[in-house]
Amino acid sequence: MDPLAIMLRQLSSITQWLLMGLLMGLASQAAAVSQAAPKLYGFTIVQQDNVMLHFDLDNVEARSEMFTLVKPHRLVVDLPKATLATQLPTQTFQEGIVKAVRYAQHGTDYLRVVLDLRGPVSPTSRMVSRQGGQRLIIDTGVAGNGTFDNRGRLISRTQEQPERQTQELGQAPDQDNSRLGPQNSEPRDVVIAIDAGHGGKDPGAIGPGNTYEKDVVLAVAIRLHNQLMAVKGVKPVLIRSDDVFIALRERMELARKANADMFVSIHADAATHAAARGGSVYALSMDGASSEAAAWLAKNKDESVSLHGDVSLHGLHDGLAQTLISLTQGDTMERSMEVGSSVLEELTRIGPVHKTSVEQKAFAVLKSPDIPSILVETAFLSNREEEKKLINSEYQEQLAVAIGQGLYNYLIKRAPEGTYLASLRK
Repeated sequence: MDPLAIMLRQLSSITQWLLMGLLMGLASQAAAVSQAAPKLYGFTIVQQDNVMLHFDLDNVEARSEMFTLVKPHRLVVDLPKATLATQLPTQTFQEGIVKAVRYAQHGTDYLRVVLDLRGPVSPTSRMVSRQGGQRLIIDTGVAGNGTFDNRGRLISRTQEQPERQTQELGQAPDQDNSRLGPQNSEPRDVVIAIDAGHGGKDPGAIGPGNTYEKDVVLAVAIRLHNQLMAVKGVKPVLIRSDDVFIALRERMELARKANADMFVSIHADAATHAAARGGSVYALSMDGASSEAAAWLAKNKDESVSLHGDVSLHGLHDGLAQTLISLTQGDTMERSMEVGSSVLEELTRIGPVHKTSVEQKAFAVLKSPDIPSILVETAFLSNREEEKKLINSEYQEQLAVAIGQGLYNYLIKRAPEGTYLASLRK
Protein backbone atom coordinates (compact mmCIF):
# COMPACT_ATOMS: atom_id res chain seq x y z
CA MET A 1 0.00 0.00 0.00
CA ASP A 2 1.14 3.49 -0.75
CA PRO A 3 2.90 4.95 2.38
CA LEU A 4 0.94 8.20 1.97
CA ALA A 5 -2.38 6.27 2.03
CA ILE A 6 -1.30 4.38 5.15
CA MET A 7 -0.42 7.65 6.90
CA LEU A 8 -3.75 9.23 5.95
CA ARG A 9 -5.65 6.17 7.24
CA GLN A 10 -3.74 6.37 10.58
CA LEU A 11 -4.50 10.08 10.89
CA SER A 12 -8.19 9.41 10.18
CA SER A 13 -8.26 6.77 12.92
CA ILE A 14 -6.61 9.13 15.42
CA THR A 15 -9.08 11.88 14.53
CA GLN A 16 -11.99 9.51 15.15
CA TRP A 17 -10.59 8.59 18.56
CA LEU A 18 -10.09 12.25 19.43
CA LEU A 19 -13.63 13.12 18.37
CA MET A 20 -15.02 10.17 20.34
CA GLY A 21 -13.08 11.24 23.43
CA LEU A 22 -14.29 14.82 23.06
CA LEU A 23 -17.92 13.69 22.75
CA MET A 24 -17.62 11.41 25.77
CA GLY A 25 -16.11 14.26 27.77
CA LEU A 26 -18.95 16.60 26.83
CA ALA A 27 -21.53 13.93 27.69
CA SER A 28 -19.83 13.38 31.05
CA GLN A 29 -19.88 17.12 31.76
CA ALA A 30 -23.55 17.33 30.79
CA ALA A 31 -24.38 14.42 33.11
CA ALA A 32 -22.44 16.05 35.93
CA VAL A 33 -24.36 19.30 35.41
CA SER A 34 -27.70 17.51 35.42
CA GLN A 35 -26.73 15.66 38.64
CA ALA A 36 -25.51 18.79 40.42
CA ALA A 37 -27.63 19.99 43.32
CA PRO A 38 -30.29 22.41 42.07
CA LYS A 39 -29.96 25.99 43.25
CA LEU A 40 -32.84 28.37 43.89
CA TYR A 41 -31.83 31.83 42.76
CA GLY A 42 -35.08 33.76 42.47
CA PHE A 43 -38.61 34.07 43.83
CA THR A 44 -41.36 36.33 42.50
CA ILE A 45 -45.07 36.77 43.13
CA VAL A 46 -46.82 37.46 39.81
CA GLN A 47 -50.36 38.75 39.30
CA GLN A 48 -52.25 37.07 36.50
CA ASP A 49 -55.85 35.87 36.87
CA ASN A 50 -54.67 34.29 40.12
CA VAL A 51 -51.70 34.97 42.36
CA MET A 52 -48.83 32.94 40.88
CA LEU A 53 -45.59 32.03 42.66
CA HIS A 54 -42.44 31.70 40.52
CA PHE A 55 -39.36 29.85 41.81
CA ASP A 56 -36.35 29.95 39.47
CA LEU A 57 -33.93 27.00 39.62
CA ASP A 58 -30.70 26.45 37.72
CA ASN A 59 -31.15 22.70 37.13
CA VAL A 60 -33.33 20.84 34.62
CA GLU A 61 -33.64 17.89 37.03
CA ALA A 62 -35.10 19.97 39.89
CA ARG A 63 -38.16 18.52 41.64
CA SER A 64 -40.64 19.92 44.14
CA GLU A 65 -43.13 18.80 46.77
CA MET A 66 -45.70 20.96 48.53
CA PHE A 67 -48.39 20.83 51.19
CA THR A 68 -50.54 23.28 53.15
CA LEU A 69 -51.00 23.82 56.89
CA VAL A 70 -53.63 25.67 58.91
CA LYS A 71 -53.70 27.56 62.24
CA PRO A 72 -52.03 29.60 60.88
CA HIS A 73 -52.39 29.12 57.11
CA ARG A 74 -49.10 28.26 55.39
CA LEU A 75 -47.93 26.82 52.09
CA VAL A 76 -44.78 24.70 52.37
CA VAL A 77 -42.64 24.02 49.29
CA ASP A 78 -39.84 21.45 49.60
CA LEU A 79 -37.11 21.34 46.94
CA PRO A 80 -35.21 18.01 47.32
CA LYS A 81 -31.41 18.27 47.19
CA ALA A 82 -31.68 22.00 46.46
CA THR A 83 -29.78 24.87 48.05
CA LEU A 84 -29.96 28.64 47.87
CA ALA A 85 -27.77 30.13 45.15
CA THR A 86 -27.63 33.35 47.13
CA GLN A 87 -28.98 34.52 50.46
CA LEU A 88 -32.59 35.34 49.62
CA PRO A 89 -34.12 37.65 52.25
CA THR A 90 -37.22 36.99 54.30
CA GLN A 91 -39.88 39.20 52.70
CA THR A 92 -43.15 40.54 54.05
CA PHE A 93 -45.99 41.72 51.82
CA GLN A 94 -48.42 44.47 52.69
CA GLU A 95 -51.40 43.06 50.80
CA GLY A 96 -52.59 39.88 49.14
CA ILE A 97 -52.83 36.24 50.11
CA VAL A 98 -49.08 35.91 50.82
CA LYS A 99 -48.06 37.57 54.05
CA ALA A 100 -44.37 36.56 54.10
CA VAL A 101 -41.87 34.12 52.59
CA ARG A 102 -38.89 32.54 54.36
CA TYR A 103 -36.30 29.87 53.63
CA ALA A 104 -34.73 27.06 55.68
CA GLN A 105 -31.90 24.79 54.54
CA HIS A 106 -32.20 21.24 55.90
CA GLY A 107 -28.66 20.01 55.34
CA THR A 108 -28.18 18.52 51.88
CA ASP A 109 -31.59 16.78 51.96
CA TYR A 110 -33.81 19.65 50.89
CA LEU A 111 -34.49 23.37 50.87
CA ARG A 112 -37.81 24.35 52.48
CA VAL A 113 -39.69 27.50 51.50
CA VAL A 114 -42.51 28.53 53.83
CA LEU A 115 -45.10 31.06 52.72
CA ASP A 116 -47.17 32.58 55.53
CA LEU A 117 -50.67 33.18 54.22
CA ARG A 118 -53.63 35.37 55.10
CA GLY A 119 -56.10 32.63 54.23
CA PRO A 120 -56.51 29.18 52.62
CA VAL A 121 -55.19 28.32 49.16
CA SER A 122 -55.79 25.49 46.66
CA PRO A 123 -52.38 25.29 44.98
CA THR A 124 -51.41 23.48 41.80
CA SER A 125 -47.91 23.42 40.35
CA ARG A 126 -45.96 22.73 37.20
CA MET A 127 -42.34 22.91 36.06
CA VAL A 128 -41.52 24.98 32.98
CA SER A 129 -38.18 24.59 31.21
CA ARG A 130 -36.06 27.70 30.92
CA GLN A 131 -32.60 28.33 29.55
CA GLY A 132 -30.18 26.70 31.96
CA GLY A 133 -32.82 25.38 34.32
CA GLN A 134 -36.49 25.32 35.25
CA ARG A 135 -39.15 27.54 36.76
CA LEU A 136 -41.53 26.10 39.32
CA ILE A 137 -44.88 27.86 38.88
CA ILE A 138 -47.47 27.52 41.63
CA ASP A 139 -51.00 28.73 41.04
CA THR A 140 -52.42 29.57 44.48
CA GLY A 141 -56.00 29.38 43.18
CA VAL A 142 -56.62 32.79 44.75
CA ALA A 143 -57.42 35.94 42.78
CA GLY A 144 -54.85 38.59 43.52
CA ASN A 145 -55.81 41.73 45.38
CA GLY A 146 -52.41 43.12 46.26
CA THR A 147 -50.51 46.13 44.98
CA PHE A 148 -48.54 45.33 41.83
CA ASP A 149 -45.96 47.14 39.77
CA ASN A 150 -46.13 47.60 36.00
CA ARG A 151 -44.56 44.18 35.41
CA GLY A 152 -47.27 42.37 37.37
CA ARG A 153 -45.03 41.76 40.37
CA LEU A 154 -46.27 42.25 43.90
CA ILE A 155 -44.61 45.11 45.76
CA SER A 156 -43.33 43.99 49.16
CA ARG A 157 -43.35 46.22 52.22
CA THR A 158 -39.57 46.53 52.00
CA GLN A 159 -39.77 47.60 48.36
CA GLU A 160 -42.61 50.02 48.84
CA GLN A 161 -41.27 52.14 51.67
CA PRO A 162 -37.71 52.89 52.80
CA GLU A 163 -36.65 51.50 56.13
CA ARG A 164 -37.29 53.86 59.01
CA GLN A 165 -34.47 55.44 60.90
CA THR A 166 -33.83 53.65 64.19
CA GLN A 167 -36.07 55.05 66.92
CA GLU A 168 -34.78 55.72 70.40
CA LEU A 169 -35.88 53.19 72.98
CA GLY A 170 -39.52 53.87 73.85
CA GLN A 171 -40.04 56.46 71.10
CA ALA A 172 -42.93 55.45 68.84
CA PRO A 173 -42.49 55.81 65.07
CA ASP A 174 -44.35 58.71 63.48
CA GLN A 175 -47.86 57.61 62.61
CA ASP A 176 -51.23 58.92 61.55
CA ASN A 177 -53.59 57.48 64.15
CA SER A 178 -56.56 57.98 61.84
CA ARG A 179 -55.15 55.21 59.63
CA LEU A 180 -55.42 52.65 62.39
CA GLY A 181 -59.22 52.65 62.15
CA PRO A 182 -61.49 51.11 64.77
CA GLN A 183 -59.85 48.42 66.88
CA ASN A 184 -61.74 45.27 67.78
CA SER A 185 -59.74 44.87 70.97
CA GLU A 186 -56.92 46.55 72.80
CA PRO A 187 -53.55 45.42 71.43
CA ARG A 188 -51.53 43.49 73.97
CA ASP A 189 -48.00 44.04 75.25
CA VAL A 190 -44.99 42.14 73.97
CA VAL A 191 -43.80 39.92 76.83
CA ILE A 192 -40.01 39.66 77.23
CA ALA A 193 -38.61 37.10 79.69
CA ILE A 194 -35.30 38.29 81.16
CA ASP A 195 -33.16 35.49 82.56
CA ALA A 196 -30.19 36.33 84.80
CA GLY A 197 -27.87 33.33 84.47
CA HIS A 198 -26.87 31.03 87.31
CA GLY A 199 -27.88 31.95 90.89
CA GLY A 200 -28.01 30.41 94.36
CA LYS A 201 -25.64 27.45 94.69
CA ASP A 202 -24.41 28.07 91.12
CA PRO A 203 -22.14 31.14 91.08
CA GLY A 204 -21.24 30.86 87.39
CA ALA A 205 -17.85 32.26 86.42
CA ILE A 206 -15.71 33.82 89.16
CA GLY A 207 -13.47 36.74 88.30
CA PRO A 208 -9.86 37.24 89.49
CA GLY A 209 -11.22 39.75 92.02
CA ASN A 210 -13.68 37.12 93.35
CA THR A 211 -16.67 38.65 91.53
CA TYR A 212 -19.49 36.18 90.96
CA GLU A 213 -21.15 36.04 87.57
CA LYS A 214 -24.55 35.39 89.17
CA ASP A 215 -24.40 38.76 90.96
CA VAL A 216 -23.36 41.03 88.10
CA VAL A 217 -25.78 39.51 85.57
CA LEU A 218 -28.66 39.87 88.04
CA ALA A 219 -27.80 43.56 88.41
CA VAL A 220 -27.83 44.00 84.61
CA ALA A 221 -31.07 42.00 84.29
CA ILE A 222 -32.85 44.19 86.84
CA ARG A 223 -31.65 47.34 85.08
CA LEU A 224 -32.85 45.94 81.74
CA HIS A 225 -36.22 45.15 83.34
CA ASN A 226 -36.51 48.71 84.58
CA GLN A 227 -35.56 50.08 81.15
CA LEU A 228 -38.24 48.03 79.40
CA MET A 229 -40.88 48.82 82.02
CA ALA A 230 -40.80 52.40 80.73
CA VAL A 231 -41.56 51.33 77.14
CA LYS A 232 -45.21 51.40 76.12
CA GLY A 233 -46.26 48.07 74.67
CA VAL A 234 -43.59 46.00 76.44
CA LYS A 235 -44.04 43.84 79.52
CA PRO A 236 -40.72 42.57 80.92
CA VAL A 237 -40.71 39.55 83.25
CA LEU A 238 -37.73 38.57 85.42
CA ILE A 239 -37.08 34.83 85.59
CA ARG A 240 -35.25 35.42 88.87
CA SER A 241 -35.20 38.65 90.86
CA ASP A 242 -32.89 37.53 93.67
CA ASP A 243 -30.11 35.05 94.44
CA VAL A 244 -31.92 31.75 93.87
CA PHE A 245 -31.04 28.63 91.91
CA ILE A 246 -33.38 27.77 89.04
CA ALA A 247 -32.81 24.72 86.85
CA LEU A 248 -32.30 25.40 83.14
CA ARG A 249 -35.49 23.64 82.01
CA GLU A 250 -37.46 25.44 84.69
CA ARG A 251 -36.30 28.79 83.30
CA MET A 252 -37.80 27.86 79.93
CA GLU A 253 -41.04 26.74 81.57
CA LEU A 254 -41.32 29.96 83.57
CA ALA A 255 -40.99 31.93 80.33
CA ARG A 256 -43.69 29.78 78.73
CA LYS A 257 -46.04 30.24 81.70
CA ALA A 258 -45.56 34.01 81.36
CA ASN A 259 -46.60 33.73 77.68
CA ALA A 260 -43.24 35.21 76.68
CA ASP A 261 -42.78 36.38 73.10
CA MET A 262 -39.02 36.58 73.58
CA PHE A 263 -36.41 35.14 75.96
CA VAL A 264 -33.16 36.92 76.81
CA SER A 265 -30.57 35.19 79.00
CA ILE A 266 -27.79 37.38 80.43
CA HIS A 267 -24.36 36.01 81.30
CA ALA A 268 -20.71 36.98 81.71
CA ASP A 269 -18.07 34.98 79.85
CA ALA A 270 -14.83 33.43 81.07
CA ALA A 271 -11.73 32.08 79.34
CA THR A 272 -8.37 30.59 80.32
CA HIS A 273 -6.77 33.30 78.20
CA ALA A 274 -6.95 36.34 80.50
CA ALA A 275 -6.78 38.81 77.60
CA ALA A 276 -10.07 37.62 76.08
CA ARG A 277 -12.54 40.48 76.06
CA GLY A 278 -15.81 41.80 74.62
CA GLY A 279 -19.43 40.73 74.50
CA SER A 280 -21.04 38.00 72.40
CA VAL A 281 -24.59 37.01 71.44
CA TYR A 282 -25.75 33.43 70.90
CA ALA A 283 -28.78 31.79 69.31
CA LEU A 284 -29.65 28.10 69.13
CA SER A 285 -27.66 25.82 66.83
CA MET A 286 -29.20 23.29 64.43
CA ASP A 287 -27.92 20.41 66.59
CA GLY A 288 -29.69 21.87 69.60
CA ALA A 289 -32.89 22.30 67.59
CA SER A 290 -32.82 18.67 66.39
CA SER A 291 -32.41 17.25 69.88
CA GLU A 292 -35.18 19.48 71.23
CA ALA A 293 -37.57 18.43 68.45
CA ALA A 294 -36.98 14.78 69.40
CA ALA A 295 -37.63 15.62 73.06
CA TRP A 296 -40.92 17.35 72.20
CA LEU A 297 -42.07 14.40 70.10
CA ALA A 298 -41.28 12.00 72.96
CA LYS A 299 -43.09 14.25 75.44
CA ASN A 300 -46.13 14.43 73.15
CA LYS A 301 -46.55 10.63 73.42
CA ASP A 302 -47.09 10.88 77.17
CA GLU A 303 -48.96 14.17 77.51
CA SER A 304 -50.61 16.82 75.41
CA VAL A 305 -48.16 19.57 74.44
CA SER A 306 -48.87 22.79 72.56
CA LEU A 307 -46.75 25.24 70.66
CA HIS A 308 -47.07 28.98 71.12
CA GLY A 309 -50.53 30.10 69.98
CA ASP A 310 -52.27 26.99 71.39
CA VAL A 311 -51.30 24.79 68.45
CA SER A 312 -51.74 21.35 70.04
CA LEU A 313 -49.63 18.41 68.89
CA HIS A 314 -51.78 15.92 70.76
CA GLY A 315 -53.25 13.19 68.57
CA LEU A 316 -51.21 14.17 65.51
CA HIS A 317 -49.29 11.58 63.54
CA ASP A 318 -45.56 11.69 64.37
CA GLY A 319 -44.72 12.84 60.84
CA LEU A 320 -47.12 15.78 60.95
CA ALA A 321 -46.14 16.69 64.51
CA GLN A 322 -42.47 16.66 63.49
CA THR A 323 -43.24 18.86 60.48
CA LEU A 324 -45.07 21.41 62.66
CA ILE A 325 -42.21 21.46 65.16
CA SER A 326 -39.66 21.81 62.35
CA LEU A 327 -41.52 24.72 60.76
CA THR A 328 -41.93 26.44 64.11
CA GLN A 329 -38.28 25.93 65.01
CA GLY A 330 -37.14 27.28 61.65
CA ASP A 331 -39.11 30.47 62.11
CA THR A 332 -38.01 30.80 65.75
CA MET A 333 -34.32 30.33 64.93
CA GLU A 334 -34.56 32.89 62.14
CA ARG A 335 -36.13 35.42 64.50
CA SER A 336 -33.57 34.61 67.20
CA MET A 337 -30.75 35.38 64.77
CA GLU A 338 -32.43 38.66 63.80
CA VAL A 339 -32.96 39.88 67.35
CA GLY A 340 -29.45 38.69 68.26
CA SER A 341 -27.95 40.75 65.43
CA SER A 342 -29.91 43.79 66.56
CA VAL A 343 -28.63 43.46 70.14
CA LEU A 344 -25.06 42.80 68.99
CA GLU A 345 -25.12 45.95 66.87
CA GLU A 346 -26.02 48.01 69.95
CA LEU A 347 -23.32 46.34 72.06
CA THR A 348 -20.71 47.49 69.54
CA ARG A 349 -21.64 51.08 70.42
CA ILE A 350 -20.41 50.74 74.02
CA GLY A 351 -17.20 48.82 73.43
CA PRO A 352 -15.45 46.04 71.50
CA VAL A 353 -17.26 42.75 71.00
CA HIS A 354 -15.66 39.31 71.12
CA LYS A 355 -17.48 38.06 68.02
CA THR A 356 -18.82 40.34 65.30
CA SER A 357 -21.71 38.04 64.34
CA VAL A 358 -24.28 36.02 66.25
CA GLU A 359 -22.87 32.64 67.29
CA GLN A 360 -24.95 29.45 67.48
CA LYS A 361 -24.69 26.84 70.22
CA ALA A 362 -26.92 24.23 71.83
CA PHE A 363 -27.36 26.10 75.13
CA ALA A 364 -30.27 24.54 77.05
CA VAL A 365 -32.08 27.82 77.79
CA LEU A 366 -32.26 28.63 74.07
CA LYS A 367 -34.16 25.47 73.11
CA SER A 368 -37.78 26.67 73.25
CA PRO A 369 -39.04 25.74 69.76
CA ASP A 370 -41.55 28.59 69.62
CA ILE A 371 -40.01 31.47 71.62
CA PRO A 372 -37.20 33.46 69.94
CA SER A 373 -34.32 33.19 72.42
CA ILE A 374 -30.86 34.71 72.72
CA LEU A 375 -28.04 34.50 75.24
CA VAL A 376 -25.96 37.63 75.79
CA GLU A 377 -22.42 37.30 77.15
CA THR A 378 -21.94 40.84 78.42
CA ALA A 379 -18.13 40.72 78.82
CA PHE A 380 -15.32 38.48 80.07
CA LEU A 381 -15.34 38.25 83.85
CA SER A 382 -11.97 36.48 83.61
CA ASN A 383 -10.45 39.71 82.26
CA ARG A 384 -9.45 42.01 85.16
CA GLU A 385 -10.27 45.17 83.21
CA GLU A 386 -13.70 43.90 82.20
CA GLU A 387 -14.39 42.56 85.68
CA LYS A 388 -13.97 46.12 87.00
CA LYS A 389 -16.40 47.40 84.37
CA LEU A 390 -18.99 44.71 85.16
CA ILE A 391 -19.16 45.67 88.84
CA ASN A 392 -19.52 49.34 87.92
CA SER A 393 -23.15 50.48 88.13
CA GLU A 394 -22.71 52.99 85.31
CA TYR A 395 -21.44 50.29 82.94
CA GLN A 396 -24.21 47.93 84.01
CA GLU A 397 -26.67 50.63 83.00
CA GLN A 398 -24.94 51.06 79.64
CA LEU A 399 -25.27 47.32 79.03
CA ALA A 400 -28.95 47.38 79.96
CA VAL A 401 -29.65 50.32 77.65
CA ALA A 402 -27.76 48.66 74.76
CA ILE A 403 -29.58 45.34 75.13
CA GLY A 404 -32.93 47.10 75.55
CA GLN A 405 -32.36 49.28 72.49
CA GLY A 406 -31.42 46.24 70.42
CA LEU A 407 -34.61 44.44 71.48
CA TYR A 408 -36.71 47.51 70.69
CA ASN A 409 -35.11 48.02 67.27
CA TYR A 410 -36.10 44.47 66.41
CA LEU A 411 -39.62 44.75 67.83
CA ILE A 412 -40.62 47.88 65.92
CA LYS A 413 -40.05 45.81 62.77
CA ARG A 414 -41.04 42.31 63.87
CA ALA A 415 -43.30 42.48 66.95
CA PRO A 416 -45.98 39.74 66.89
CA GLU A 417 -49.32 40.60 65.33
CA GLY A 418 -51.93 41.75 67.82
CA THR A 419 -49.43 43.69 69.91
CA TYR A 420 -49.24 47.46 70.41
CA LEU A 421 -45.79 47.65 68.78
CA ALA A 422 -47.07 45.75 65.73
CA SER A 423 -49.94 48.21 65.39
CA LEU A 424 -47.42 51.05 64.99
CA ARG A 425 -46.29 49.54 61.68
CA LYS A 426 -49.72 49.86 60.07
